[in-house]
Amino acid sequence: MLRAAALITSMLAITACVADSGGEGFIIVNNTAVQGTQCLLLGTQGQPFKAHGEISTLSSAGYLFTPLFQSNITATSTQEVQRTLMFNGANVELTVEALTIQHADGTFDKPPVPVLQGTDGKFQALFSGSLTPGGTANAAFEIVPVTTIASIVQASGAAATDHMSAEVKAIIKPFGTMGGDRVDGTPFQYPVTVCNDCVVVNRGACPVTGTVRTGDPCQPFEDSIVDCCTDASNNLVCPASM
Repeated sequence: MLRAAALITSMLAITACVADSGGEGFIIVNNTAVQGTQCLLLGTQGQPFKAHGEISTLSSAGYLFTPLFQSNITATSTQEVQRTLMFNGANVELTVEALTIQHADGTFDKPPVPVLQGTDGKFQALFSGSLTPGGTANAAFEIVPVTTIASIVQASGAAATDHMSAEVKAIIKPFGTMGGDRVDGTPFQYPVTVCNDCVVVNRGACPVTGTVRTGDPCQPFEDSIVDCCTDASNNLVCPASM
């Protein structure tokens, strides 16, 4: 039932980050908000964007970031090919900035925020594509892996009846090559809320009647409401079947 696509091939590489060498040649303008029912990224200025992310702890995949890149590199008409940037990936650093738990009796706790260890907090996301001089392009890659989400849930100590919300700050440092030389992008900060009572609405046994909200077309468990239902084996089906 889950459908996802990306304009630019992407994958998550759980490796140590490579060194940053400076010399920012391109920027992330924003995190593009996909419109409609298809995961379609246009790579152009003026698209709607998201200033803050949200992902359910029920997700089987991480938070999918869909940035719009813009090149700061200039070129004459005869230099465009030589001065086209080839994306390689991004170094991502995550920190939990706040953690809130609401208990079934309505009381709140704010336990100490967990420190993300190893590749839960620092990793490299690999993706491919190109960016022409002065041009724009979209990409798509995960910035909060599902393993990080699981670590946050475990560290929170939230009970099954608790509502848990963790504010995660992601620092994304994209990099690529041009003419065989490394080119770094300007670091970009993006916040994502990891929560167990958001995005997903369980409407009970499948099938359901009426309108079904299908969530974000690229990742149904983030940012937009998705209506789900439970099948005969008590498995959650998202979006809900009708």
